[in-house]
Amino acid sequence: MLAIDSLLNEHYRITVALAAYPDAELYRAIDQRFSLRVLISALPQPDRTALEDVLRLARELAQIQMPGFLALRDYFVIDQVCYLVADDPGGTDLERFARERGSPLPESETLAIVERLLLVVERLHQHQPPLLLGDLRTCDLWSSPEGSLNLAPFACARHIGTEVTPYRAPELYDHSVEPSQVSDIYAIGAVLYHLLTGWPPTPAHQRQAGVPLNAPRALNPQVSMLAEQLTLRALELKPANRYQRVSEMRSALETVRLMAGRPMGATAPIEKPAAPVMATPTPPAPAPTYATATSVATLPPAPPPTPVASSVGSAPVAAPSRPLISTSCLLAIVAGLAVIALGVCVLLAILIGLYLTNASLPGWPGNALATRPTNVPLPTTETVSKADLLQQVAAITQTAQLREDDLGAATYSPDGSLIAVAVGQTIQLRDATSLTIQTTFSGHKGEVSSLVFSPDGAILASGAQDDPVVRLWDVRKGRELAQLAGHEDWIRSLAFSADGRLLASGSADRTIRIWDVEKRQVVAVLRGHTDLLGNVAFSPDGQRLASASRDGTARLWDVESGRQIETFRFSAPVNPETNTPFWLTGIAFSADGRQIAVGSINGSVYLLDAATGNEQRELRGHDGWVVIRGVAYSPDGRLLASASLDGSVRLWSPVSGAERGVLQQRGLRLLGLSWHPDSTRILASSDMGGNLVVWDVDSSQVVQSFQVTQGVVTGVRYGPDGKLLVASGANGAVRVHMLDTGRTFSLDGGAATAQYIDFISDSEVVAISEAGEIVAIDLTNRRPNEQLSGMNGFPLNLTVSSDRSMIAVGNEQGEVYLWETASRKFLRRLSGLGGPVYSLTFSKDDAYLAAITNQPADSPKIAVWDVTRGGQPQILQGHNGPITSLIFFDNLLFSASSDGSLRVRDVTRKNTEVFQLNVPEERGWLTSLTISPDGRLLVAGTISGHLMFYQRDNGTLLREIDLSNAGAVLAVAINPDGSQLAVSTRDEGIVLFDLTSLR
Repeated sequence: MLAIDSLLNEHYRITVALAAYPDAELYRAIDQRFSLRVLISALPQPDRTALEDVLRLARELAQIQMPGFLALRDYFVIDQVCYLVADDPGGTDLERFARERGSPLPESETLAIVERLLLVVERLHQHQPPLLLGDLRTCDLWSSPEGSLNLAPFACARHIGTEVTPYRAPELYDHSVEPSQVSDIYAIGAVLYHLLTGWPPTPAHQRQAGVPLNAPRALNPQVSMLAEQLTLRALELKPANRYQRVSEMRSALETVRLMAGRPMGATAPIEKPAAPVMATPTPPAPAPTYATATSVATLPPAPPPTPVASSVGSAPVAAPSRPLISTSCLLAIVAGLAVIALGVCVLLAILIGLYLTNASLPGWPGNALATRPTNVPLPTTETVSKADLLQQVAAITQTAQLREDDLGAATYSPDGSLIAVAVGQTIQLRDATSLTIQTTFSGHKGEVSSLVFSPDGAILASGAQDDPVVRLWDVRKGRELAQLAGHEDWIRSLAFSADGRLLASGSADRTIRIWDVEKRQVVAVLRGHTDLLGNVAFSPDGQRLASASRDGTARLWDVESGRQIETFRFSAPVNPETNTPFWLTGIAFSADGRQIAVGSINGSVYLLDAATGNEQRELRGHDGWVVIRGVAYSPDGRLLASASLDGSVRLWSPVSGAERGVLQQRGLRLLGLSWHPDSTRILASSDMGGNLVVWDVDSSQVVQSFQVTQGVVTGVRYGPDGKLLVASGANGAVRVHMLDTGRTFSLDGGAATAQYIDFISDSEVVAISEAGEIVAIDLTNRRPNEQLSGMNGFPLNLTVSSDRSMIAVGNEQGEVYLWETASRKFLRRLSGLGGPVYSLTFSKDDAYLAAITNQPADSPKIAVWDVTRGGQPQILQGHNGPITSLIFFDNLLFSASSDGSLRVRDVTRKNTEVFQLNVPEERGWLTSLTISPDGRLLVAGTISGHLMFYQRDNGTLLREIDLSNAGAVLAVAINPDGSQLAVSTRDEGIVLFDLTSLR
């Protein structure tokens, strides 16, 4: 074994010895060149041939880069020992991960983890020659902060061991048998069994000797029958009885998830009606002088990335074990029940006696008073107050809207030198290398919806929502060339023919028009689709045009005659919920014109014979819609790419249909993709993230990421004087809105977690930087940024106390750190939550601090600390879905959950529940909460895009405002004087409401 703190190969300082086997050792270490944590496996080899074999496998493994697989960073040989160096995600191995959870994982969480592993194994099997797990061990799977499991590359390079393991397929106990894809399926099935039940399966050789394998439902009754069948088939002793391919097991797993009610697709279509921009409210009193609208206050630059900083998700949590009830407790309970029973008998005897003697109990049956008519009570103060509140809430009106232009489609020019990107109603031409703006085109009346370059790159064609005109732009001269008018509704898709002579436009009027570009005239109008058009695509020879539509059909047209080719037919499968075909979206021709790929809102991509429309393959893997601009073959024809609202680009082999890789950054929905002409890079745009991302296809790594707009606003905070509103975006960008002047300025580089910025004074904020630093920023630029020190771990969320005297920050380890605001002095650390901190909130008097962890998702916890005393917190449970919002009012704690409930508890009275309300099923759940300063009104946003107004003291619903056209409500806030409500929506920015009727 290597000595702790020794230096290996001049770079790697050994920190922990993790495991030792006869054929392998495992260590944790620090790569001192980059201050990165790594895992190192030492594999001694008997001879030179075996050593060269391991090195060959290491070279192959180093090429694999994808989520869920710990990248092999380095490999080398010292004294006949091959050392493999991989990323360290910072978690624990499979055995500890399962044990620390204290019980079996929820089925939905387990299936998600195993599906991710299957994607990795499928990618390994697609390698030529296939890379195989063979003899999987618990130390080959490592948890990461977001709670998933990652596969280390070491198993693929090791020989089959001699020790007994529950993950080894039975055939591999015969050392003459080589590992296979089917033996790997057994290994993943064993992992699935372990996570579902909390126990590893009986080793295969013991099962062959007669030791039974307990059915998963016998160990965990919560396991569904379908999940049990999935697991047992993967663990069949005979290889022929198992799933034969990973894709087959993935399909079965997907069925299990669907049957458990897992939703498919997006919550809303891509296109959305444009909301009118409201008038700006009358400016209040002048504000202090802040940075100008063009200035940018920048958070401190990030240091070299570390695995911790790159993963801001949730960590696996040790669930507290629940001790069994002791004998003494049982006796006490029995005695208490006996006393209660005796008391009930005595009470009944008294009441019966009173009844028989006709005692004078008001309203008692048989008493004279009970038969008298009941007078209508006079209105009480409470009923009058409710009536007033109803009237006041009814008078709440929308006054303004704060929003940026939305990021839309983006595409490479044919020579790869330019990127055209839609930003609201304008088009930016950016240099593809530096991403600096070269030219801006303006003129569309709605948000630009489609862009396409002519094959020679000289012309850019564009279409927009609420605009039936196709516009042509001269790329070199930077001016408009022409407008093509004729459609009766807005333009959804555009395509040039290969020779650039023709342009096809698909419109919301359900027609396709083919234009002669030089003459600016319509050549043909194609009619036949019965619903909105998806994308359109010319065949390579320009003689045919393919189209996809919401009517569920893909159609083929003869360009010269303008007629539909009747021999080509394809209809999407029927959606069982609507009994109509799934909508079809993107469509593309292969380079040889013999194949057509078409995407669907069910997440599938269909490969069709271009002559007949016969389905060749269904490519499954996306969890959301494949978008209109989301299907494209690489220019060299080797790959097919598909982009989805699930935030990923998937790469496929057009020949075999095998998945070749997954490109994913943060999971924010994508609007489309574009291949670089050299087929090595893919460009994608995300409206939610407001950014452009460029991936290197071979490494699956992001090589460029550029923020164009703020993207979706996930948080809103008013300053203490109500004159500033901070809006935090999903991409980490922050906009500070000066409400009295209408001006804004930006802060860039935030952590993009749920709650990463707050005010500490009228002109200062505290924020978590992208690098994980906690920074105090003076918005007037009079003081330099100050970094708060003293925290361990990666900060996830922060909040400031009601009197602005304290700053609280929670990390991924479930700890909360407190600082004094004025001095920036570290005060104390609070622990006891037991999982990553999702959100924090102080009580109004700052006596209590509450924090949420949503791990595990089906049993979240709230910790409530006495801020002065510290110590262990009170732990509150009860929700059975992730908690979405947590706020205090006085000593009442309000918690909303995705289980559809809102719970209100008094933390000073042993967390007594004051009341609970459940959101109507059609509203989904509450996403955000706020309370008016006078405490009378509770305002909540819903995932369905509705704004709910409740009476704060009893949960009576007073009013509902429908904002569903703007998408889900993500955050709500009321300014300090109670005169204004800010509501962040997914698709339409921030909506402001006047609350002066409540005052």
